[in-house]
Amino acid sequence: MEKFIELIQRAHQERFKLVVDRIINEKIPVALLSDEPLEKFISLLKENNWDLNICQGIVTTPPRVQTDFRITNLADADKIHPRPEYILTPGTLAARLAVKYMPDCKTLVIGSRTRSEKFYEAFMNNLSKLQKVYESLVDEESRKVFRGYWLGNITKQFSELRHSNDSHYFTCGFIPEPGAVVIDGGVLDGTTSALFCGLGCKVYGFEMDKINYEATQPLAKEKGFVLENLGLGAYSHDVKYTHAPDGNPGASRFDIQGQETAKLVSLDWYVREKGLSRVDCIKLDVEGAELDVLKGAKTTIARWKPILILSAYHKLDDFWTLMNFVKSIRPDYEWSCRHYAMFPEDSPRWLANDSDSVNRLQDLNMEVSIKPFNECCLLAK
Repeated sequence: MEKFIELIQRAHQERFKLVVDRIINEKIPVALLSDEPLEKFISLLKENNWDLNICQGIVTTPPRVQTDFRITNLADADKIHPRPEYILTPGTLAARLAVKYMPDCKTLVIGSRTRSEKFYEAFMNNLSKLQKVYESLVDEESRKVFRGYWLGNITKQFSELRHSNDSHYFTCGFIPEPGAVVIDGGVLDGTTSALFCGLGCKVYGFEMDKINYEATQPLAKEKGFVLENLGLGAYSHDVKYTHAPDGNPGASRFDIQGQETAKLVSLDWYVREKGLSRVDCIKLDVEGAELDVLKGAKTTIARWKPILILSAYHKLDDFWTLMNFVKSIRPDYEWSCRHYAMFPEDSPRWLANDSDSVNRLQDLNMEVSIKPFNECCLLAK
């Protein structure tokens, strides 16, 4: 309980908007660290009216424009004195570099002040619910992940996040046994379904998006998992959706103005229709529809108490609504929490389609992975 109280205090004192306003108003000297051309980062700051007192630029390549502050190569970052209190970065890769080379400074990832403030408001307005979630977590690692996830997103301090070294969705104690029946809700490119198959599981994968479904059919045939061009929901009905907004095939979403139509079914209906003898594990990453899917799986959960792997970051209330709903069906679940990084084995499509990022990570002697602010999951068994 002491750590939870400390989390509340720090969230209140260090929330992103409060710190940024103080940096700007008090003209606190800050350093900029960028893994991309520094002038691009400076332009971004100007576009967003960040009137900063910049004392230092830390770069991997020399800028092509003249600056009013000192420029230091990343390799010489340890020689910078005096050390700035804050380092600002444009993204998580630069933040990882800042934490690695200047761990004694606070690293802020420049992003939407509105989003971080929404995290803060959701946290402060639902403390009693979040405290119950926190107290339900059965291991200390989960409690550390919980604190880091909320504090990291409220403060935009990358170093607060606690990413797991496990493969995405695969954490010791929550991995189905060989022969288990696994429901994969939100197949995307089939990587996770294939990994479950590699464990000797019988996998039923659901992918609402027709384009993703068709692209994944060859892998399903190769690895031997059942692939359905269906979405999971609270009940059976048709929905409109938009494919790949912003070019991200993993973010297809319901949209009443969408040009595509998909069929949703409840998992309970599917289990009856296919005559499944049991369900041992349910993994859900369905872009915010996780609660609806659970509502359509009440009988399955009550009967077999499958392992649950639930994405809990698409909506700010996911942490408590998902846990509370499952508890209303089976209060005997044990709960954990993990914040996943994305490794090549988890997302080979990323590895193939974004070779520039992979090469840059390797050139900078960094682990080849994506470490986002989201991708936090609740695990139950």
